[in-house]
Amino acid sequence: MSHLKLKALKTKRYNPVAKKMGYSARVITNGTATFDDICALAGKGSTLDPIEIEACSKAFCRDAAAQLKQGYIVDLGPLGKLYPSCTSGWVEKEEDLLLSSVHPTLYYKPAIEVDSAIKSASLVWGKASDDDENIAPEGGTDSGTTGEGGSNTNGSNGNDNPGGDNPGGPGQDE
Repeated sequence: MSHLKLKALKTKRYNPVAKKMGYSARVITNGTATFDDICALAGKGSTLDPIEIEACSKAFCRDAAAQLKQGYIVDLGPLGKLYPSCTSGWVEKEEDLLLSSVHPTLYYKPAIEVDSAIKSASLVWGKASDDDENIAPEGGTDSGTTGEGGSNTNGSNGNDNPGGDNPGGPGQDE
């Protein structure tokens, strides 16, 4: 596998903790691989018809989504795992943690090979055009107030703890 190269974009942002404007980085991706593109790639060198691959892939995605909606951890094999999770603010006393401050979310934990490829990527500063669709959405450790680590689909806390701010969250059985 070749070494991943990504461009980083300096983005002006407001930091609600510091209460001032500053900058953070966002990735300019190398494009979007669509569902159809991936199905076509998966069929190369195979006797399977791309339509068969697409049908199986759609069924897999549909059923994986159904399992998530029922509260299950979904193992995506070489991609990693999706976990139902939650986020909350930190409080000193147990009785101060209110259920109203806990928010359900979805956490993605990449497989080791995927995680290693992304974390070892080379970064260079890039520039984006106004209509650039390849700028990654905001998330992760953009405000400078969270730790580094696992990938969150919602950017909740950026730590390797799949339970968000909940140390007893999913992934503790691994």
